[in-house]
Amino acid sequence: MFRLFPGTIAVAFIDDATGRQFAVSKVSVNQLPDTFALATEMELAGSRYVVVRAEPQTKTEFATTKRLTLRLRRLEQLDPKTVLFSLPSVCGTALPRTSGTAASADVLVLHEDDWRQCEFVAVDQSQDIATELSGIRRIHAQDAAAVGWSNVHVRERIIRPLPVGATWSSVADRLGPCERIGGVAFGQAANSVANAVGARLPEDVVVWGVEEGGELCVLCVENLDGASASTIAALKRIADGLSLALIHWCRCQVYCRDFAIDHAAGAIWESDE
Repeated sequence: MFRLFPGTIAVAFIDDATGRQFAVSKVSVNQLPDTFALATEMELAGSRYVVVRAEPQTKTEFATTKRLTLRLRRLEQLDPKTVLFSLPSVCGTALPRTSGTAASADVLVLHEDDWRQCEFVAVDQSQDIATELSGIRRIHAQDAAAVGWSNVHVRERIIRPLPVGATWSSVADRLGPCERIGGVAFGQAANSVANAVGARLPEDVVVWGVEEGGELCVLCVENLDGASASTIAALKRIADGLSLALIHWCRCQVYCRDFAIDHAAGAIWESDE
């Protein structure tokens, strides 16, 4: 629920490049974001800046202290026609919420663009999977540059990829012996994802998900390229046993045992692996 905080905050703006304070302003607390834990951009005197660090980070904290210090880095203005994307597709759903607690050991730190790039999706969403893959193939065909892409396909059709009732225990049972990871974070280890669960397999392949009310709402795979035969077998057991397809979105590759979700898509693994 949206909460109103009374009063204003004394905000000090610091140039991160020089360490010098270049402005101070009184700002209504309700004009500030709930958290600066993730990258935040703002405009000051006609220039765009990104927040490198905020002290304190959350509205609950600076609404109490009435003070906020922001270290900013100025963003250069670029001709959008010259900007290339590093990936042909990104997930359009919001990043999972952070826990607000200190990160434990062995936290998997990801870039924001890594969110749901390789994931398990229920096979009954095959039509939406095929539609998204078609859009990504269009980017590969029409917008590929020497390095990167001039456009990007934002995936927005599959909001909740897993079927109702999917649990981490059902995944862990099929993984076999593995090392439980301490957490998952985006950008930096302090941004730990709330209710994240995961395991590290051999070759540094990581399977992780987010639980809501005891059920998994997403299940992702990182570092898939180095998977050994035993790790591939474990991932196939998850897909086969839970009626899921494993999708490597940017490469337009799919693993699904029972039928071809998209006849134009490539296979993650050959059938004899």
